Amino acid sequence: MPITRARKAELIESYKEMIETSQAVVLARYTGISVQEMESLRRSLREAGARIVVAKKTLMKRALQETNRPIPEDAFDGPIGFVFLGEDIGAGAKALKDFVKEIGKERFALTGGILGDTILDEAGATALADLPTKDVMRAMLISAITAPMTSILGLISAPHRDLVGVLQARIDKEGGEGEAQAA
Repeated sequence: MPITRARKAELIESYKEMIETSQAVVLARYTGISVQEMESLRRSLREAGARIVVAKKTLMKRALQETNRPIPEDAFDGPIGFVFLGEDIGAGAKALKDFVKEIGKERFALTGGILGDTILDEAGATALADLPTKDVMRAMLISAITAPMTSILGLISAPHRDLVGVLQARIDKEGGEGEAQAA
C-alpha cells in the first residue's frame, strides 16, 4: 500500500526535526541484519543519545534539502540507515563502531555522513567514531588546565622539601656518630 501524501509530509517534518536537533548524521549500509541485532544497535545508540532510522531515501533527501543540508549522493546506494548523533557525537559514533566490529563491515558499513554543512566520506564517518566522548574531553581539558598548576606547586615546594631532606640527613649523620661515641 503506497504512502499517502499527508503521511509523506509528516515523515519529512519528522526527519527535518531529527536533522536539525542532531550534531551529525551518519549513513550506514546494512545487509542481512536480524531484528535482534538491529534492536541491539538501537538500544546502544539510545544509551549514547543517538538513534537510527531506516527511511525512504527520497523523503530523507527532501528533508535534507529543506533544512539546507548537503546530500551525500555517493552514500545513498543500497539499503541505508540514517544515524542521528546527538549532543555527544563521540558516544554515538563509538556505539556504531562497536556494532560494526561486532557483526562485520560486510553486513553493516558506514558509507558517509553530514557534519554541519560538510559531507563526510566513508573515512570521515569512520573518523567520527575515533572522537573521544564528552566526558573524556572534559577530563582531558581539566588535566590540561591543572597540569601547569601542579608543576608550579611542585617547584614552590621543592626548596622546602630539599631543605628538610638536608636537615634530616644531617640529623641522621650526627645521630649515628653520637651513638657510636656513647658506646
